[in-house]
Amino acid sequence: MKRTLSDADDATEIEQATAKRSCCPSASSTAIPEEFQEKPEVDDENDDETQRELHLLPASEDGSWLTMDYDGHQLFVHPETKRVCMEIDGDPIGELDLEDGQLVLYGEDNEANGATALTPNPTAEAHLTPSLLADYGKTGLVCLKGTAAGGWLRDGLLEEARREVEVLLAAGFLTSERHQQPTNVRTDKVVYLQLSSDDSQTQNGMSSVSCPPACQEVLGLIEGFASALDRQFSMRLRRPQRCMAACYDGGGAFYKAHRDNDRDSSTGLWKNSRSLTAVFYINDVNWPASEGGALRCHLGGASSNDVLDVLPAGGQLVIFDSRRLLHEVLPTSERRLALTIWFV
Repeated sequence: MKRTLSDADDATEIEQATAKRSCCPSASSTAIPEEFQEKPEVDDENDDETQRELHLLPASEDGSWLTMDYDGHQLFVHPETKRVCMEIDGDPIGELDLEDGQLVLYGEDNEANGATALTPNPTAEAHLTPSLLADYGKTGLVCLKGTAAGGWLRDGLLEEARREVEVLLAAGFLTSERHQQPTNVRTDKVVYLQLSSDDSQTQNGMSSVSCPPACQEVLGLIEGFASALDRQFSMRLRRPQRCMAACYDGGGAFYKAHRDNDRDSSTGLWKNSRSLTAVFYINDVNWPASEGGALRCHLGGASSNDVLDVLPAGGQLVIFDSRRLLHEVLPTSERRLALTIWFV
């Protein structure tokens, strides 16, 4: 079943896939210790996949943290969120399934270095209604419009953010080389925008430039939505130090179906620390469906026909679970601009 969400649609009409929402906590900026990068060999005569007996002891007076020994290292476990840290309430380095004793460590992700605590935003939070929170709890997906009467964007902010990205595009800052993926996977051009006070920075070989002010203002509002979701669902999110501006420059530009974070099939580690994705469109508010470029959300996964197409109309914000939602950008015949931030 295919559905299309246009700028005129009510976001609360998003129906829910029946899959249970992932309760995995977010990853962090902490680099995983070198000795944790590969799973240790375990002598297992019975070839039991659980492989390891874990002894958990209380680590705090209120019982909110447990401690365990892992190859000579003391680790701390938060039973409610399953997060595993090097210290109580520290940056998570992995997750522990308390039922089968399986410890899964995150892959190292330099992009999250320097991530900071979220800053609440009352303007944004006032627009994240209980029904929208319920939508996210069911589907791991929520859509909000910022341009309708009473919307969360101030007058003129959408146009200001669009002009800033268009200036960066005209100056040659957006390139396909920055995302380092082949053209049979994606054909957009991107630039990474630094959210800190630094003028520029290079991470993982990809340089970033300072985020312009209108885009910063938009992202501050988006951070407010993330803060509200974080408080509701105990995701323990942090704000990364950079975001991304992307341009699909017409001519059938696309991005094949993918998840923003997935397990590496060879190691079992999460490929990065992304936990919550937010995409904000800065196009014309009246984006025709005939131009393509919709964000196709596969609500039931790859094998399901339950999809939702979200048109990239200006002012549309889409927030989703980075690990859960399979999504793609359908071919677009016109220039399509967006800001994306991954909370970790």
